[in-house]
Amino acid sequence: MTALRLIILILLVALTANAQQNSAKHSARRPPASCQVTVSPGDSFTPPGPYRLDESSFWLGTEKLWTVLQKSGVWAEWKPHEPGKEREVRPLSEKTFWMSVDFDYRREPYPDLRVTGRRLDGSAPPLLSTNATNAFPGPTSAMLTGVYIPAPGCWEITGEYRGQKLSFVVWVTPEK
Repeated sequence: MTALRLIILILLVALTANAQQNSAKHSARRPPASCQVTVSPGDSFTPPGPYRLDESSFWLGTEKLWTVLQKSGVWAEWKPHEPGKEREVRPLSEKTFWMSVDFDYRREPYPDLRVTGRRLDGSAPPLLSTNATNAFPGPTSAMLTGVYIPAPGCWEITGEYRGQKLSFVVWVTPEK
């Protein structure tokens, strides 16, 4: 009987420790109150044409410049650079897709889209981004750029295209 109680006690301690670890991991994936991530506005923008979304995303912007964001406001699994590769966009933090009624992939295979970013909750080098290219040629064409966030935390990302600017805030979590 004593051995059974000891086994039950050990199991309870192990389960409690595991639940606390999972809870800590889960809460690290949620933005802190100090990071006001961009959330879906009540009257969300609807792009022209046949663009589609899944349930976990929303549109942000105007017909002149818009993007798609995750409702969670979280970019997960940030990875550090290997030593000596700090100026490279790899490892990629995220691919960002930007759309505009003024963008025509046939005339602009490498759109003049500029994506920048700054950390809001501490100091960090600026975001790195690849040159923009086109994605999804056709009626739902988009501009695509890869970005690398140099540190986890609260980040404001800004896209600029043909005199239009669009910014949003995301919480970047470190890799597990």
